[in-house]
Amino acid sequence: MINSSKKNLISTFSSIFTIRIVMIYVTCYETFQQDGEPFSIRPLTTITVRNNNDYLLGIHCKSEDDDLGFHILKKGELYGWKFHVNLRNSTLFFCGFSQGQDNKGVFDIYRAKRDFYRCRNCTWDAKKDGLYGYSNLPQTTCMVFQVVK
Repeated sequence: MINSSKKNLISTFSSIFTIRIVMIYVTCYETFQQDGEPFSIRPLTTITVRNNNDYLLGIHCKSEDDDLGFHILKKGELYGWKFHVNLRNSTLFFCGFSQGQDNKGVFDIYRAKRDFYRCRNCTWDAKKDGLYGYSNLPQTTCMVFQVVK
């Protein structure tokens, strides 16, 4: 009988412990969500591309894991997405730009080794003479493409 009561006591404590762990997990999960996104060790990064040309700009962005599809931007329109940089700091998004059938090039729009400390809200302006990147940490500009005449 003593063994039976010990087993019941251990079973009860085990059940209470499991219930508490589940309650802590649920509470922390709700508390640590960012903008409706689950909590991540890495900050949320936002990429925005703006068409500052007088023509329709085609843009097709991809990463190793995601194909974001083809989009056409009118003058002044924006296209963007959000993501968390992976723990290996190897996240890479690249985009191909086009004007009708004329390919303008493929560019690394976000490369973690270059951009992780440069920006969290990375803005790119597509202009006639190139693609300009703007940072919010601190305010800097980098040109990744220039049209040579």
